[in-house]
Amino acid sequence: MVAIKLQHVSKSYQGPVIEDLNLTIPTQQITALVGPSGSGKSTLLNLIAGLTTPDSGQIWFDEQPIFAADQSLNCPPAKRQLAMVFQDFALWPHMTVHQNIAFAIETHLSKAECRKRVEWALAQVSLADYGQRYPRELSGGQQQRVALARALATQPDLILFDEALSALDPQLRLQLQQDISALVKAHHLTAIFVTHDRQEALRIADNIVLLHAGQVVQSDTAANLYQHPRNQFAARFMGPLNQIDDHTAVRPEHVHLVEQGADGPCYPGQILTSTFMGDHYDTLVQMADYQWHLKTALPYAPATITMTVDSSAILTY
Repeated sequence: MVAIKLQHVSKSYQGPVIEDLNLTIPTQQITALVGPSGSGKSTLLNLIAGLTTPDSGQIWFDEQPIFAADQSLNCPPAKRQLAMVFQDFALWPHMTVHQNIAFAIETHLSKAECRKRVEWALAQVSLADYGQRYPRELSGGQQQRVALARALATQPDLILFDEALSALDPQLRLQLQQDISALVKAHHLTAIFVTHDRQEALRIADNIVLLHAGQVVQSDTAANLYQHPRNQFAARFMGPLNQIDDHTAVRPEHVHLVEQGADGPCYPGQILTSTFMGDHYDTLVQMADYQWHLKTALPYAPATITMTVDSSAILTY
């Protein structure tokens, strides 16, 4: 368990990637880093891991500085008590599952202790009987569980996930999201989860840090970031948005077609299309200068209609 604090951290390559960033990541929670491509998510993760050196600023783990540019302090990755889980699993193909996990810990444990730790780690990810298999004999989801077991075997304070689930199919991703969340909480770990999938971030994270152009746009709980975005960029990035005017908008789930009298603000519109989405229809409506999306149970033909909005759900920025 570890809380992370970054103060005035910057990193440039041919131009700034992280710029004068200040951020606190709470202990024993999952924090997701989200943002468009090039926003600095993976760079920030690598700065925390010690794989990339900041140009300036300070990084603290709890009350212990692990990087300080002005003091020429830079704690190596191996001494930061962290583990990483990558998108490509990073498993040795010529080693068994047991050997892959043991590789991370065998230099500082006896053989008996190492074997016990590996067996414990495999049990945590429901792969207790898979120790003698090779990575090629496993599914993608099982390989990622092995990578997670390897991380757990080191008994870290912090686990970093870099797009760890993006190569998996949606159903498997959902299951592993639930498993990761349960394991992090059960072992009282701090986790940082980089993802380009906002739904994944909302599902797995206690807190979300939204980045843009190397700076923090908003850092908040998942619910607050979705329901109370700080500006239009945050509102649009975190989910579909129906614009009312330049400074107000509403999410599609809070817009309904008016059957008879309705409470709350009403808006006239023209139905354009209804597209089947599986559990609902995405009904597209022209509302003044804007196109709105509604979630409807049935398809609608083009027609003039009236919509009502839950006034408490209107976003203002």
